[in-house]
Amino acid sequence: MGVPAPEKSTSAERVYEQTKLMAMTYQFRPGERINEVELARRLDVSRTPLREALNRLVSEQFLIAVPSRGFVGRLLDAKEIFDLYEFRCILEQGIIRLACERATVQELRDLEAFAGSAADHSPTEPTLAVLQRDEEFHLRIAQITHNAELLQSLRNLNSRIHFVRWIDLRRRKWSRAGHVRLAGLLRQRDGEKCAEYLGRVIRRRYEEIVEVVRSGIADIYTGTN
Repeated sequence: MGVPAPEKSTSAERVYEQTKLMAMTYQFRPGERINEVELARRLDVSRTPLREALNRLVSEQFLIAVPSRGFVGRLLDAKEIFDLYEFRCILEQGIIRLACERATVQELRDLEAFAGSAADHSPTEPTLAVLQRDEEFHLRIAQITHNAELLQSLRNLNSRIHFVRWIDLRRRKWSRAGHVRLAGLLRQRDGEKCAEYLGRVIRRRYEEIVEVVRSGIADIYTGTN
């Protein structure tokens, strides 16, 4: 009698993950109304789990709910992105200070090995793969704080700036040297030096954010994202 419940739960989670990825990558254009009937047909699901997923994404600030219009794609707003980068800087500086205190010797060795195993970004390497590896490196630092809330907070934040970071990486060359340097500083367990270095890496001027957002909007409407 209790068997169908997990299937329903799994189905709802699948719909949520699919729609979240679409929202993260701006497949729902900014300000554009989401056609729920068409989307349900596309995902081959009923309206109920889809509506649950869309409401959840509104609560997580991936979509906007507008009275009489329904769900619409969130705006790509430079001030909001700037604020998120500022929050990321503060969050990750706190994370790395704690990691310096709590990480085991083996965890720091593993982090260094992960940092050193990456190849530098070449023009032939997909930018998305580079971004995923960069996110994984920072998540590994959060993991060695042994604080689940910090890890989840960083995951959520990464999701909200994923698209902008992808656009940003397409505009500049990425190198593993930054990861190797940061892993080395962590091994020295100098929390303030780590936080200062990480702040320089993450922090972005508002003017830079505006330019990245412009590039992102152009990509959304030319279909290159």
